Amino acid sequence: MRKGVFFLLTFTFLFSCGEEKPLSFRPPPPPPPSPLEKKISSGGPQERPVIPSVDYSKLDECTKHLLFADQFITASDYPEAEEEISKASKFCSPDDPKFLYMKALLLDIEEKREEAYRLYYKAAKGFIKKGDLEGAFKCYSGMLSINPFGKEVKELKPYFQDDDY
Repeated sequence: MRKGVFFLLTFTFLFSCGEEKPLSFRPPPPPPPSPLEKKISSGGPQERPVIPSVDYSKLDECTKHLLFADQFITASDYPEAEEEISKASKFCSPDDPKFLYMKALLLDIEEKREEAYRLYYKAAKGFIKKGDLEGAFKCYSGMLSINPFGKEVKELKPYFQDDDY
């Protein structure tokens, strides 16, 4: 008797479940968009680095070509950068540290390390002579990546040591 009631209840339960309309599954609504997602979806202007506006007409030819070379290097367009540096060589002094640095940077990218190291050193000395330690540090950093134990690196190291550490 118990078995009969059990089967009857089970059959009734299964039969009643089968006759009901199937429930439509609805996923939960998506969360509200974040401010960043709103900005991206609106197609607003992309954030770009702030570059101070420069009046190119007031710059000398050497600086113009070096700026263009820097922009080409940043964009990984090395043949154009090389062309701009060769144009700059007509207007820049061969001892100009900015010119030497850009030339060394391009040589470093082209993996002509020994010549790049020599030019980085020469540019660093020129920057130090002018009192531009920021420019000298860029050269020093390039030298460290090529030959961290070179005598020239040891010579420049005192300019960039921090006694607090």
